[in-house]
Amino acid sequence: RVDFVWPDLKLIVEADSLRFHRTPMQQRADRLRDQRHAAAGFTTLRFTHHQIVHEPEYVERTLRAVATRLSSAASAVAHRR
Repeated sequence: RVDFVWPDLKLIVEADSLRFHRTPMQQRADRLRDQRHAAAGFTTLRFTHHQIVHEPEYVERTLRAVATRLSSAASAVAHRR
């Protein structure tokens, strides 16, 4: 289960708090899930709780930049078909 997903862009966003992502076991599970998603063609972005709460402009800029890149890439693939 992911926190946010844009299936048309193949974009996943995870909001990582220390409550659920602190232990080595939890971090390992996160990495394995990221790797499975990457193998399926998804891009995963992870933002910390601190970034989301204290740096929302950075989070938004990053999301917009990646979404734009993925949207452009998807359009380019569609035009080649």
